[in-house]
Amino acid sequence: MRLPNGQTVYQINPGETGLMYRNIVACRSYLQHGVALRPGTTVFDVGANIGISALFFHWECPDLRIFAFEPAPLLFEALTANLAEHQVKAIACNYALHRAPGTRQLTYYPDTTAMSGLYADPDNDAELTRVFLANSGFDNDDVEDLAAGRHSTVTSDCRLRTISEVVEECHVDAIDLLKINVERAEGDVLAGVAESFWPRIRQLTMQLHDIEGRLKEVSGELAGRGYRVAVAQDPLLAGTEIYELFAVRT
Repeated sequence: MRLPNGQTVYQINPGETGLMYRNIVACRSYLQHGVALRPGTTVFDVGANIGISALFFHWECPDLRIFAFEPAPLLFEALTANLAEHQVKAIACNYALHRAPGTRQLTYYPDTTAMSGLYADPDNDAELTRVFLANSGFDNDDVEDLAAGRHSTVTSDCRLRTISEVVEECHVDAIDLLKINVERAEGDVLAGVAESFWPRIRQLTMQLHDIEGRLKEVSGELAGRGYRVAVAQDPLLAGTEIYELFAVRT
């Protein structure tokens, strides 16, 4: 698929790819509220999907080392193809990051891949899709037509590792940007960071589901660790539990 910036990518669903381009590249959703990239540093892209975020980081600052984590097999195939095609200095990892090593079941939505995850809930995710479509300007009949059948599922076993394992194994001295978009598993990813490594993480940007006070909890924890925290919400997600959180070490 050819993107509006003239670049081409391997992808799964054209509509979804276009939306990711709108959010990540055109709207720069991950580089806001003081979050910026520095040459020669390391980025962890957790929940990389087909690699639009990794490509964006590479286009913004080519001299980066990127670790891209994506457990879904078809997405990982597209991710590795895109990283190779665009000569991104990256390591693609076909597993999920979590609070502890192990194996869990991954639920994959073939028609809405970005909502796939360890905590996928087809009914709730379908309602989130309806709200998004309504906020996008579709009428009720169109919302129901467009949302119908988009959350059929495929399940598979998913390997789990922790950030601390990867850091130790790959000799990562510091993470300049930790980007997380893992559909309700963001707390698990953060729990996999060893306490001693937190001072070496300069910035975080994440999609966060505000379930049972999670937004306030995570914001408070990061502020307590010395980060300046900002929270935003895409207008197309107004009325949902989904927010964007940005944290920069002061």
